[in-house]
Amino acid sequence: MHSCQTKKTVKKEVEKRPNILFCIVDDQSFIHTSINGTAEVNTPNFDRIAKSGVLFNNAYCNASSCAPSRASILTGRNIWEIEEGGLLFGGLPKQFSTFSSLLKKSGYETGYTGKGYMPASHKEPYQKQPLAEELNAVKLNAPKYINRKDYSGNFNVFMEKRVKDKPFFFWYGSHEAHRAYNSGDGIKAGKDISKIKVPGFLPDNDLIRSDIADYYNEIEWSDAHLGRMLQALEHAGELENTIVIVTADNGMPFPRAKGTCYDYGTHMPLAVCWGNKLKGGNNVNDFISFIDFAPTILEAAGITIPKGITGKSFLNVLLSNKSGLVDKSRDKVFTALERHAYCRQEGLTYPIRTIRKGDWLYIMNFEPDRWPAGDPDFYSPHQGFYGDIDKSPSRTYILDKEDKTAADYYFNITVGKRPDVELYNVKEDPYQLNNVAFKEINKSLCKELKNELFTYLSKTNDPRMMGKAPWDNYPYYFDGFSQKHLLPIGKRDNKNK
Repeated sequence: MHSCQTKKTVKKEVEKRPNILFCIVDDQSFIHTSINGTAEVNTPNFDRIAKSGVLFNNAYCNASSCAPSRASILTGRNIWEIEEGGLLFGGLPKQFSTFSSLLKKSGYETGYTGKGYMPASHKEPYQKQPLAEELNAVKLNAPKYINRKDYSGNFNVFMEKRVKDKPFFFWYGSHEAHRAYNSGDGIKAGKDISKIKVPGFLPDNDLIRSDIADYYNEIEWSDAHLGRMLQALEHAGELENTIVIVTADNGMPFPRAKGTCYDYGTHMPLAVCWGNKLKGGNNVNDFISFIDFAPTILEAAGITIPKGITGKSFLNVLLSNKSGLVDKSRDKVFTALERHAYCRQEGLTYPIRTIRKGDWLYIMNFEPDRWPAGDPDFYSPHQGFYGDIDKSPSRTYILDKEDKTAADYYFNITVGKRPDVELYNVKEDPYQLNNVAFKEINKSLCKELKNELFTYLSKTNDPRMMGKAPWDNYPYYFDGFSQKHLLPIGKRDNKNK
C-alpha cells in the first residue's frame, strides 16, 4: 500500500507544471559576477543559481538597448521582426504575442515587479500589458539613486495572494544597475578600487575605477533582492519546482558598451536552476540568444510554441546535465541595433547587424557615414550630445578630454565613425579594439560570415535586406519630446538617398 502511494505521488510531481521566476538586471555585462572571477563585486545569489544549475558562458541579448532587448525576450523574435518593438521608446504592436500572455492563457498566475517592458508606449495601437500585472506598491527606504520599489517585498505579496494550486510566472526586473549612481558609494561600501579591472576600451584611472565600483554596488543591490526571493520560494516549498532564470537586458552603462554591438554591450550573464532536475555546476558553452527564452519557457510549461517565434528552445541543453558545447548547432548568435536614443538629426538610426560565431564577431554597419554614438552637434532629449552614451563621470571624462593625450584615443574609439565592416577575434581581443576585417588573411572569413549573416537576415525578413529602413520613421515616446522632428513616411528615404 505504501509503495503504491509513493508511486502516485511521484507521478503527480512529474506532471506538475513548473513555476518560472525570471530575473533581469538592468545594464550588466557578462563578466561582472563573482562566480566569473570579477574582483570587488559580490553576487552570492547569482552564484548560487549557477552552482545549483547551469552557468551559460555565451548568452547574448538581441539588442544592447533595454526596451528592444526585453521585447525580443517576450516575443521570441529578432528586433527587426517586431516593427516599433525593435526601438527604445517605441511600442510593441499587438500582433506579436508574448510568452507571458500565453502562460496566463494556459492557467499560470502571472505578475511582475520593478522594471517590465519599458521605456515604451503602452497605449493604442500597442500592447497595454505585454508582460503581466504590475506589483510595485511595496516601497522601502533606499540610498540615493536606488529605486524605492521593494522587489522582494512585492514578490512576497504575489506569493501570498496567488492561487496555491496553480503554477506561476513572475518577472523580477531590477532598475539597478541603470544610471544615475551616487558617486562614491562603491568606495563607501568598502570596495578597493585598486583591485578593479578596467576594460580596455576605458581609460584606467581612479575616476573610472570609482565609477565602476558604483556600478558594482548596484549589481549587488539587485542580487540581494534575488536572495530574498529564493528564501521566499523555499519558505513556500516551491523552490524545487521553480525554473529560476537570472540574466540582464544589456551591457554595462559605460561608453562603448551599452548601446553598441560589441561584447560588453551584448554578452550577458545567464544562470538557470530547476531543483533536482539539474545536477548543478554545469558550465555550458552553447550560444544562447535572448530570442530563445520564449520557446524554452513555453516548452518547459508544456505549451505549444506558436508559429512566428524565431528563437529555438534550449531546454535540451538545460536538461542534458552536461558541460561544454552540448548542442553543436548552437555555434552562433545574431545581434542588432537600430535606434537607441533619439540622437541624430530627424531621428535617424545607426543600423547594425552582427554574427557572433566561435571566436569571431563580424559587424555590418549599414550606414557608416553616420555617427555611431549620436551626432556631435545634435542635443538628444534623452542624453544630450552623443546621446547613445549614458551620462556618467566616465562619459564626461572621455568626451571632455581632460587628459588630452590619453583621452583622445578613447574619444575616437568611442564616438568616431566606423567602417562598414568590422571583424574581431574576441578570444585574442576581448575588448574589440583591433579591427582585422581588412587583412588579406581574413578576406575569405569575412565573406563566409557575411553570407551566413545575410542568409539569416533574409530568412527572417529583415527589411534591411530589401533596402528598407522603417525604423527611421517610427515615433519616439520620450516624455516631453515633440514628434515634429519626424518627417512623414516616404519623404525621409528620398532625402537620404
